[in-house]
Parts: sequence; C-alpha cells; structure tokens
Amino acid sequence: MAFSIFINSRRLSRSLIEKRQLFTVNIKDVKKDFISNMYRSCVCATPILDLRVTPQTSLVSRQFAKQANTKHGSKYSSESESDSDLDEPGHRGESDFWRRKIRTFHNIIDVNKDGVISFNDFELLIERFVALGNLTEKHTQEFKELIKEWWIKRWGEINPYNLVTVEKYLEYMHHVLNDRKLVRRAHSFIPYIFRAIDKDQSGSITFEEYKLFFECLGLPEKDAILAFRAIDSNGDGKITIKEFVKHGRDFFVTEDENRISKYFWGPLVP
Repeated sequence: MAFSIFINSRRLSRSLIEKRQLFTVNIKDVKKDFISNMYRSCVCATPILDLRVTPQTSLVSRQFAKQANTKHGSKYSSESESDSDLDEPGHRGESDFWRRKIRTFHNIIDVNKDGVISFNDFELLIERFVALGNLTEKHTQEFKELIKEWWIKRWGEINPYNLVTVEKYLEYMHHVLNDRKLVRRAHSFIPYIFRAIDKDQSGSITFEEYKLFFECLGLPEKDAILAFRAIDSNGDGKITIKEFVKHGRDFFVTEDENRISKYFWGPLVP
C-alpha cells in the first residue's frame, strides 16, 4: 500500500515538472517571437525615418523654393522675406501700437478722406503712381490686376457702396497677421510702388525720388525727410529695393515699437 502511494506521488511530481517546463518553454518562445517581430518592424521603419540630407534632397528643396517664388513681385519680396516675425502666429496684433499702424495705413488708402475705403480709393492712389511715368505698361497692368484681385477676393463686388471702415479693416489685417500664408503676401504690392518712384530703374532711390512716394500718398515733404533718414540706416543717401520692401513689410507684421519701419507710411495717427 505504501509502495503504491510512493509510485503515484512520483508520477504526479513528474507530470507537474513536465507541465512547468512546457509552460516555461512557451513563455520563452512568445518572448522570442515578440522580440523578433519588433525588430523586423523597426527595420522596416528605418528607411522611412531616415532624415539625412543628401545632395539629391537638397537639390529638390532648392528647386521647390525656386518654383514657389514665381508670383507677382517675387524677385523683390523673396529678397526681403524673413520668418522671424512669423514663428508664433496666433494672438498677434493685439497691441495698441500695431492697431495705430493699421489705422494709419487705412487713412493713407482713404484718398478722398471720407472715413472709409472703397475700390475707387485704390484706383485713385494707383493712378498717382502710374502718372509718374516710370512704370512699364506691363507693370502697370500687373499692379492694377493685383489690387483688383485682392479686393474681389477679400471684399467682394466692386461698386461705390462696398465700403470698408477702420474697424472692418483692422479685423481683416488681424486675420492676415495670424495666417502664415496670407501674411507672406501682405506686402506684394510694395515692389510696384518702388518701381513707380525709381526714375532711372537703378534698383535704389534717392531722397528726391523718395519724395515722390510721399507726394503720391498726400504727405508733406517734412514727413518724407524723417522717414527717409530713418530707413536709410547706413546714411549713404540711397534706399535699395531690398530695404524699401523689407521696411514696408515690417510695418504690417511687426509689433516692435523700436523698428524704424513705423515711419514708412508717415506719422502714425493718434
């Protein structure tokens, strides 16, 4: 009897050991398969995550950038483009200083000084620059089409009753300032203004040429003197197309009161 119990106990122990060994082997196999699968997944993903810059990818990037600069005035706007003011769009344009600048520009565009701007105001302002006689027929047409396209896209139908108040324009420019795509085009018309006042088409303007700019805006010569001296930072008596476009753009996009671009469109309104 005792011998039979002993034999059965040995058989039971052996069965438990075998099951435990089998369970251990299965766990090892599962771990091995998991690690193997994970390794294969990583190997497959490696080419996708390879971000090294090769001569080929660099060439493609340069070609893409070149193709992106084919719109109106791209020759000039690309020279002055800086992303330093575009890094953190969001709640920009809240300062009183920036709002003063936009109100100032609204006042400049309001040629007939009735407190609102219409497409007719833009036409009158463009004609002043065209009348200087320095724009080619091609650039004149491009200038007019650019403004017309912008007006229709933003304000709709061209008619005497479609008027833009100061607050409405502030709201629009606030939207532009906080949109990466729109803010890059906010200064697209400025190269045409430069061409209009650059009599000899040399790519730089003197004070005498700069005065034409303020005359077309309806501003006095004393304001032109202040603005020219501020923008001509190196004091060589000339302002290049790059400087002109840069400061014209900064006027719309920066909230830094120390930037000399605040003088670009004349004295700020109160």
